[in-house]
Amino acid sequence: MNIRLTAFPLLRTAFCASLFISQAACANSLPAGCDMRELATIPLSFTDDLRPVGEAMINGRTVPAMLSTGAGESLVFNKKILEPLGIAVRSSTSKLDAEDARNPTKVDLYVDISHANIKDFSLGPFKGKGGAYKVEDFMDDTYGVRVGAAMLLRNDLEIALDAGYLKSFNPSGCTGAHLAYWDPQAVSVLAMWDPWKRDARVVFTATIGGKPIHALLSTATPYSYVPKAAAVRLGLSPDSPGAIREAPLPGHAADKPVWKVPVPLMSIGEFEVKDLELRLMDLSHEGEVLVLGADFLHRHRVYIAMEQKRIYFSPITTPQPRKRGSVQVIPQALN
Repeated sequence: MNIRLTAFPLLRTAFCASLFISQAACANSLPAGCDMRELATIPLSFTDDLRPVGEAMINGRTVPAMLSTGAGESLVFNKKILEPLGIAVRSSTSKLDAEDARNPTKVDLYVDISHANIKDFSLGPFKGKGGAYKVEDFMDDTYGVRVGAAMLLRNDLEIALDAGYLKSFNPSGCTGAHLAYWDPQAVSVLAMWDPWKRDARVVFTATIGGKPIHALLSTATPYSYVPKAAAVRLGLSPDSPGAIREAPLPGHAADKPVWKVPVPLMSIGEFEVKDLELRLMDLSHEGEVLVLGADFLHRHRVYIAMEQKRIYFSPITTPQPRKRGSVQVIPQALN
């Protein structure tokens, strides 16, 4: 049984007119001795709220995969997809101590954890070794597996949602090269990783209202957002000019609404982003991290250079109009 993208009405095919970039054009923009070594292009489809979906293979069966640079793990599988494929799911219980930074309750928690043995997984150049992988009961069943940063960022990654693709590169001899080959004016900033490699996600610094804040790119988050507590330090609040109240997050009480707040200017190094919209949210986890989601990434092409430890940003001058469906913004766990 193959579970193809066409089986899910929320997915629609991306317009990929610029999917393949001329290798000659790329070579002309790079210094001698620098070889980009493109590994693969992953064509994308999109959910109605513009999250990117690729086509993966699980034990030889085709399934849609949500691609999430904002998720720290490598692979998490959807329980509802595994059962029809005949893949057994095993459950166990794990204790999360009150002192654990990931535990917002500050009392001991016992958490049910599910795993499944996956013999073979592939998504373009990304291969999963056989073994036990985490399983969740996804709220969104339009995809069968979530592919996170631990897999997507094994090599350099170009994120081109507006053009409908991701590209993976393994550059050689390009230490000082400008790797945003499509735009010589693209701006690069320093990227930060967990030095202990406990978390594969990359973080950089953005500035709003003259105040710096750590920022994270999340392809699978429909709208860019910031925790309400952190927003106050940036000069953003429900009382900001133009703020609009929206419905609470799923499972949140009515007294914890989401606020859409216009931001006239955000800076990422020397790169300026004007007329940005951010959601202000009451979140259970702590931390001051600005999450730039699919709304931002459909208007900016990004290249994450792993060896250089830099991220390149380039504006899309004529973004393609895309109709949005209903949206449920599910924050990434940041701790």
